Amino acid sequence: MKPVDSGSDEKILSVVIPAFNVEHYIGVALKSILAQPRFEEIEVIVVDDGSTDGTLEQILKVKEGPGGHNITVIHQENQGVSAARNAGIARAKSRYIGFLDSDDELAASFTNIVMPLLDADTADIIEFNVGMVDSTGRRVGALVIVDDATAGQRTNSIEALLEFARICQVHSGARVYRRALWDGIEFPVDHVYEDCSAIPQVYKRARTLHGLRDELYYYRRRAGSITQVTTLRSVECVARFAGEALEKSKAGDDEAYWLALFHKFFANECFLTSRVDASVLPQALKLVEATAAKYRSFAAQHKAPLPPLRYRTQISMKRRVFGMKRLIKRTFGLELRPPKAAPRRVDRRVAQPAVGEPATDK
Repeated sequence: MKPVDSGSDEKILSVVIPAFNVEHYIGVALKSILAQPRFEEIEVIVVDDGSTDGTLEQILKVKEGPGGHNITVIHQENQGVSAARNAGIARAKSRYIGFLDSDDELAASFTNIVMPLLDADTADIIEFNVGMVDSTGRRVGALVIVDDATAGQRTNSIEALLEFARICQVHSGARVYRRALWDGIEFPVDHVYEDCSAIPQVYKRARTLHGLRDELYYYRRRAGSITQVTTLRSVECVARFAGEALEKSKAGDDEAYWLALFHKFFANECFLTSRVDASVLPQALKLVEATAAKYRSFAAQHKAPLPPLRYRTQISMKRRVFGMKRLIKRTFGLELRPPKAAPRRVDRRVAQPAVGEPATDK
């Protein structure tokens, strides 16, 4: 890794941006930070993960422009988004840290709303809501993480952890974290849906939370992203995270929290299985059955009755629905397509916020 250092002034917030073959988007992501009223207090760490297109050139172009002195560029051989984020975390110097995916954007009001809370230094994790946009920048929905019940400052507790597990939106960019919470925690390398592993561990360490109902992050649905292409590897990774949550619940450390996360991850494993290609469906179903068998074994030895898992019929039904939706999209040309030029977000609300969608990642 060869870092190109940013300015030396002390920063309040480090923002880590992993980047791989996103030449159409990375400039928009970076400029959404540099346009912030308090951007001089942000350390921007961009990790180019061995891009083979014009991504690095776009990064350096922005770095050479106004505000670029706050950007640190790390170039490494391709190792995946987890390794890129881990490299950024290791380089971060600020008291707080946040994550921005290279095809996403921060809202224009981000620093005006978040920075006063960082100045106060009273919250370990600051949560906010996420708008969802398509590849052209048109807003198409939302991930609702904070509602009236979770807005404002509160002490972390088992109740708060169970609420986090109930919502189970583990997207790393939807929060700002005290940097110390990440000591000894990394995103698992060579895995997709890696947020499912790291974010629940970080939440366990937090003492105080602050919820903001504002939509301060824009997540982009685009052709080729992990959430749009489901593979057997996707199912394997979520199955692993479900198994890890079950093992943590066995240890008796906040059993209810980890058991609630297991159920969410298992539901996502089933959801992903309903979307895999027919050629790998038998292998995906075996993974689901293996996870369910681990749960049945755990439930049989548990001191209190646990609810049974019901999933076979749901997978079959969801698979048929997904197949029909895909056919309709192909018929009417509604499939996601890569942009021909860098998109700009259009802040026009065209859909109601969605609650409780499966855990998201790039």
